[in-house]
Amino acid sequence: MLVGSRQKNATQKKNRHVLLRITIGLIIVFAAASAVAIYFEQEERIERMRAQREILDRQLLIIQAEQAELLELSSLVDTDEYIERVARDQLGMVRPNEIVFED
Repeated sequence: MLVGSRQKNATQKKNRHVLLRITIGLIIVFAAASAVAIYFEQEERIERMRAQREILDRQLLIIQAEQAELLELSSLVDTDEYIERVARDQLGMVRPNEIVFED
């Protein structure tokens, strides 16, 4: 009977070792799968951020061009030539004794 219980204990130890190895293997597989999933999620996120940056860079160029136009216009606003042009083009005004021909 003593020999039978030793064999039983040895079998139980082997079963525990096998179960421990399977558990550790599953944990490693789960950790690796999680790492791969996180990697691809981050790659997708980075790609979205790159696309967003390209959009913002284009918008910045447009706004900088508009700013340059506005700065140029602001330097012209107080000149007599600009005031006359606005009076003629937008307000339809003419100088005294001037004749306007329209198409």
